Amino acid sequence: MQFNSIEFLFCFLPLFLAVYLIIPARLRNAVLILGSLSFYVLSGNGNYWWAGILAVSTALTYFAGLSLAKSGRGKLLALYLSLMGLLLAFFKLYAGGIYLPAGMSFYLFQMAAYLIDVYRLKFVPERDLLAFGAQLTFFPKLLSGPMMDPRRLQLHCRYCTPTYEDFHDGLQELIIGLSLKVLLANRLGGLWAQPSLIGYEHISTPAAWLGLMAFTMQLYFDFYGYSLMAMGLGRMLGYDLPRNFDDPYAAGSVSEFYRRWHVTLGAWFREYLYIPLGGSRKGIKRTILNLAVVWLFTGLWHGVGGNYLLWAGFLCLLIINERLWLGALLKKTHVICHVYTVFVILLSWIPFAIGDWNRMTVFVGRLFGFCGQAANPRDYAIWGNDYALLLAVGVVLATPFPRKLWEKIRRSTLADVMLFVLFWAAVYLIATAAQDPFLYFQY
Repeated sequence: MQFNSIEFLFCFLPLFLAVYLIIPARLRNAVLILGSLSFYVLSGNGNYWWAGILAVSTALTYFAGLSLAKSGRGKLLALYLSLMGLLLAFFKLYAGGIYLPAGMSFYLFQMAAYLIDVYRLKFVPERDLLAFGAQLTFFPKLLSGPMMDPRRLQLHCRYCTPTYEDFHDGLQELIIGLSLKVLLANRLGGLWAQPSLIGYEHISTPAAWLGLMAFTMQLYFDFYGYSLMAMGLGRMLGYDLPRNFDDPYAAGSVSEFYRRWHVTLGAWFREYLYIPLGGSRKGIKRTILNLAVVWLFTGLWHGVGGNYLLWAGFLCLLIINERLWLGALLKKTHVICHVYTVFVILLSWIPFAIGDWNRMTVFVGRLFGFCGQAANPRDYAIWGNDYALLLAVGVVLATPFPRKLWEKIRRSTLADVMLFVLFWAAVYLIATAAQDPFLYFQY
């Protein structure tokens, strides 16, 4: 069960909201834990051991936080973090990650951040076990974030009571995210599937670029849509989850792109790895080393395959290059910097899209016309006609303009009517389409 499923939208969510909003406020944390564990089991097609791992690791983190606050021993923190790392590594490596419980990377990182901040004495550890459990298992953010700063999250689980405005605004964000996922990302995925079905060696260069653009937009609107749905669900329950995307394709450099893309994961690596390593305070050589370490772990976080290390290494080299000399040049331009950023980000997604090295090299050859004459030289015209409108909509929605316009009209009746239509259009496609999981659930 996922956010973009009939079961969630018309069964789980209405039932959970009814119980959550009717019961006394003091019982809401308990209901939130039970609801989140139930959601986790249903998301795993009945894998109760998923919920068992989540419940046990949450309880252990709670008691570990109390122990750390009392003893202040760094060795104890190292032991807890090592156990988390071993648990994650076991599931990532075992059977190629097939048995990796969904969202484990996200909630283990959240737990690690909590313990590190308790050790740093940044706040007093949570002593209410139910409040703590509600913090970490909160189902809107459980599977793919957004991650929350432990201090910010701690303030939330105090029997939140959503207002009408909270519920209305949250429902709007939920529908917008659902629409981006179902009406845009899924359908653009159909364009990206074409080159793979035909075979990369048979497609034309324009078709290869069309396919890569489609995958890029599919990935973005899939994850952005999920993040908006998570924010909307949180708001409907009275919680303010952080924004995970800040118009990344409006960035003027790769460094800026990854400050805007998956914002909360980037903040985690910056706060708990890059800065403790020394950040950029110890000279350019140490800065380059620290960036390399961070991007190595970023690649491993996404997966243990060589394609993820290639992705991370490519981006690391680009960012180091920007630090050394290119960044200063990009700041002097107004258009070239954006063209450069979009171009290299498009290329960077190739290892994400195609895990096999041989197929990857064939695809790159097609992108740049290195592989001879295409078997289907007019394929781009056919696909372009079929997907031109979707691509155009995707390009527009990847700019900051639509969000700014939406903020001006979101309180209007027109906005609610538009969302009503979009919601039922999305429901229709969900009901008539095959299973369409969120791409980022595999990480």
